[in-house]
Amino acid sequence: MHTTVLKIWCISIITLLVFVQTVPSKTIAPQQQQSKYEQNALVHTDEKIQDILLKINETLVKNFMEYLILNIGVRYTGTSGCQNASHYIYEQFEDMGLQVRYHNWSAKINRSNPTLVTSQNVEATQQGSDPEYDDVIIFNAHYDTAKGTVGANDDGSGTVAVLAAAYVLSQYRFNRTMKFVTFSGEEQGLFGSDAYVRELYDQRTPVLVEFNADGIGRATTSEYGRKIRLSYTEDTGWIIDIMKEMTNEYGLNFTFTTFWKVNRFLPIGFSDYYPFTRFGYESISVWEAEGDPNYHSPRDNISNINFSYLVNTTRHIAATMAILADMQVEVPQVHIANPRAGKIISNDTIRKNTKYVTSLIIDKTNIYAEVTQGIYPIDRVEFYYGTTLLFTDTEEPYEYMLNKRSIGFHRIKVVVYDEQGNSATDQMRILFLNIKTK
Repeated sequence: MHTTVLKIWCISIITLLVFVQTVPSKTIAPQQQQSKYEQNALVHTDEKIQDILLKINETLVKNFMEYLILNIGVRYTGTSGCQNASHYIYEQFEDMGLQVRYHNWSAKINRSNPTLVTSQNVEATQQGSDPEYDDVIIFNAHYDTAKGTVGANDDGSGTVAVLAAAYVLSQYRFNRTMKFVTFSGEEQGLFGSDAYVRELYDQRTPVLVEFNADGIGRATTSEYGRKIRLSYTEDTGWIIDIMKEMTNEYGLNFTFTTFWKVNRFLPIGFSDYYPFTRFGYESISVWEAEGDPNYHSPRDNISNINFSYLVNTTRHIAATMAILADMQVEVPQVHIANPRAGKIISNDTIRKNTKYVTSLIIDKTNIYAEVTQGIYPIDRVEFYYGTTLLFTDTEEPYEYMLNKRSIGFHRIKVVVYDEQGNSATDQMRILFLNIKTK
C-alpha cells in the first residue's frame, strides 16, 4: 500500500460508512422479483469454473509466497531484492507459457532528495481466442515493498494471487485476452503503474475492467475470514453482481462490503488502481476485510498470512475473470476517445504529452464518445459540461463540438443509455482556454 496514504487508510477504517450487502441465497428468486442487473449476472455452475476454483489451493499459493518472502525478502524499488523479484516473476510467467515482457520505467522517487530510479513492471499476456472480444481484463498487484519489511501481506499477498491466478487460468482457453501485471514503485508513489497505464492509454488498448489486489491475506477471526471489501468505479456494478452470485453458486459463501466508491478526481490514491481510474478505466480493488497493523514493518512476515483466506480471495478474482473472459457483455460501455487525457491540445490537435492527467485544451475541441453496445440497441448519448447537459446525440458518430468561452478547469462527461435504460458514463477534467467562439 502506498506509504503516503497509510494514515488516510487507517482513518478510513474508522470513519467510512461501510454497508454490508447480503449475498443472495442459493435458491434463485423468480426473475420478475430481480433487478435487470441481477438477471444479467446469473451464473450457472460450470465445470471450467469449478476446476479453476479447485486448482487454486494452499500448496500453490504457499509455494509462490515462500519463495518471494523467504528466498528474496525485502523488495524495495531500486534494490537488488526488487530486481530479483522481477526476474522470479518473469520466469514463473514464462514457465506458464504466457507472453511475458518487462515494462521498464524511470522516475525521481524522492521529492525531498530526488533520486532517479529505473525499475520494471512485469506483464504476462494470455491471448484470447476470439478477435471480436477485443477488450482485455487486467489483474495486477505490486511486488515491491516498503523499506525494512518483506511485505508478506503488503503486497506479497496480491503478487502471489496474480501468479496463482495466471498459473491456473493459463491452462484454459478464453474468448478475451487477459493480462497479469506486477508493478514496482508503488510504495514510493505509484510510479510503475502510472507509467504502465500511460502506455496502455496511448496505445488505445480497450480494457473491460482492471482488478487490483493489495493486502488480501489477513483474517484473524472467522467473521473476517468470510468477508471481502471492494472499492470500485461507477460502471462496475454488474461485475460485482457476478462476483456475489458466483460466491454463492460455487459454495464460497463470502460477503462483500463496499469500502468506498472511487472518485476519479481525488488528488491522491491508495494503490495501483488509481492511475487506471484517472485515465478513465473501470476498476475493482479487492481488499481484506480486516485492517492490518503490520503494514510497513518487520512484523509483516509470512506468519502474518492466513493462507486459507488468501486462497479464497484469489479464487474470487480468478473465477470472476474466467466468467467475464467468455461472456457477452450485456450493458453498454462508453469512453471519451477525444480529447485525450495528459496532453496539450490546440485546434483539436495533440501538440505535446505532459506528466499530468488533466489536458490543456486551447480553442474549441470535438468531444467524441466511443460507444460499445450491449445486448440492447443504443438509445442516446448525452454530453455534459460540468453538470449542464449540452447536447443529446442519437446517431453515430456520437460527438459534440465544444466551443464555449472559457478560461479555467472544467469537467466534461458523456453518458450512454440503451433502450432498456441501462447506462454507462465516462468523464474527464480539462483546463479549457477558449476565447473565440466562432
